[in-house]
Amino acid sequence: MYRSICILGRQPALGLAELETLYGADRVAPLSTHVAGLTLEASDVDFTRLGGSTRLASVIGEVDSVSWPQIEKALRTSGIHIAKSLPPEGKIKLGLSVYGLDISPAKLTAAGLTLKKILRSGDRSVRLVPNQAAELSTAQVFHNALTGNLGIELLIVVGKSSTIIAHTLTVQDIDSYTLRDRGRPKRDARVGMLPPKLAQIIINLVGPMPEHSVILDPFCGTGVLLQEALLMRYDVTGTDLEPRMIAYSDANLEWAHERLGTENAYMLTVGDATSHQWELPIDAVACETYLGRAFTSAPSREILEQTASDVNLILKKFLKNIHPQLARGTRLCLAVPAWQTNPGSFRHLQFIDHLADGGFKRINLTHVNNADLLYYREDQIVARELLVLEVF
Repeated sequence: MYRSICILGRQPALGLAELETLYGADRVAPLSTHVAGLTLEASDVDFTRLGGSTRLASVIGEVDSVSWPQIEKALRTSGIHIAKSLPPEGKIKLGLSVYGLDISPAKLTAAGLTLKKILRSGDRSVRLVPNQAAELSTAQVFHNALTGNLGIELLIVVGKSSTIIAHTLTVQDIDSYTLRDRGRPKRDARVGMLPPKLAQIIINLVGPMPEHSVILDPFCGTGVLLQEALLMRYDVTGTDLEPRMIAYSDANLEWAHERLGTENAYMLTVGDATSHQWELPIDAVACETYLGRAFTSAPSREILEQTASDVNLILKKFLKNIHPQLARGTRLCLAVPAWQTNPGSFRHLQFIDHLADGGFKRINLTHVNNADLLYYREDQIVARELLVLEVF
């Protein structure tokens, strides 16, 4: 029996992989394309560290039917039950989201209006957030305070023969992500901008570790991944080939300490990842590696092959250098480039097929194929492929 559910983000495979890595394949399962069920209570899920899940909800009931009239009947009962637990005064804000059922926004809004009418009969003021699609967006849930003390979002997850009804407890803090991304004093678009959500996923894919474990980012750039690791209460070490990037990271991590309240230790050093000797111990490696040239349009075959060859050589040298510095069993999550040559078709780096030669094995997940661990937009040439490795 699932006790909580997570709504997965734009690329659900990454969110599902993140949940499986943190909580175990036996406690997590995909319920539909954008929904994961967990046998854990919602209170046992550290939602603030998840980059690949947009909402966390507590399961409040299950209907042995996929018929909308039966679902709607249970929905009314659930809504009334939750409303009784809200503060006695103030306007209730109500929203509905459906996953796994082809239902029109008009029909869903009608169900919401019916529930609104029932709740108002108890002398409560109620505002319904109208559906423009079957699912409310993260922004709608966040800006309408549907997870606040007067908010109710009911999630309806329709399976093959039954339906789960859940109550959303928390939603991704859009303002916090914007601050952590755009509020940092030092940014450089020329070296690429790692989204904080993706940085969280990369860190989480090395697995849960005790506080103050040391995470190394050998290609730290402006320090986004280091910042997110500090917010998870890890200690961090960052190196970069360019002194300017180390200066940027230093300024950004000082800002994170003052503005975001990070307290753990960090160490920054100028260093070439293909030859640097890091201070030990290193408990895990998490990074976005060198991605090669940035392409805004499809490159010629010759240019793409040369770029791939250059990146491949650098990353082979990096792995050869770092392997003897890591203990057996140490996990790494590397975001490496993969080039979209046709829609949904990618050119991958050659060294990935020869990881065992360098003393690394690629970790296989139960619910997600490694081929799906790609972060990209449909129109993007350079994707980030996430490699989860272990030293042997």
